[in-house]
Amino acid sequence: MVPYYRSLEKMAHQASITGEDWDRFVERTHVRHVQQGMYLIEADEPVKHAYFCSEGLFRLFYTLADGREYNVGFSPEDDYVTSYGAMVKGEASTFTIEAMEDSVVIEIPYNVLTELMDTSHMWERFVRKSVERLYIRKEERERELLYLSAKERYHAFLLKYPGLDKRIAQYHIASYIGISPVSLSRLLRSDPH
Repeated sequence: MVPYYRSLEKMAHQASITGEDWDRFVERTHVRHVQQGMYLIEADEPVKHAYFCSEGLFRLFYTLADGREYNVGFSPEDDYVTSYGAMVKGEASTFTIEAMEDSVVIEIPYNVLTELMDTSHMWERFVRKSVERLYIRKEERERELLYLSAKERYHAFLLKYPGLDKRIAQYHIASYIGISPVSLSRLLRSDPH
């Protein structure tokens, strides 16, 4: 169990979280194995947990009315993954989170997180910094979609997710940058990076 917590523990240590507070956190969270293709969170389901990806990879996607899927993000190892808005509001998620590889997450119940934040300024700071990171990523993503060309969005994807282009199918990248797989193939032929 401990190896799965290693990165998260390092982050907690950097936030000056005490050993006693860290032990409380570990006791009240769980290691969960998620097989490739399984959903961590499904659209229209309530969200009661945040997750930290220790190993593997997840994609966050919306399913449109016509059945097409639109990737809005990826969460590789050492990253958080959840529907944060749905979790905080106690509502159902509007998107789905799927394991793209066999993965391991730390499952963090939201009520545990709020209790830790209520009793420790260090945990409050830790969570705030984590949420700031998610918010900045969301803001960057919106800017990319509004202002960048497909080629620029592809290069932004490569910078944001180094090596991910070798781990996932091109159609997932195409969906993420908002073009068809055929258009991405054309783009890659004309500019192989």
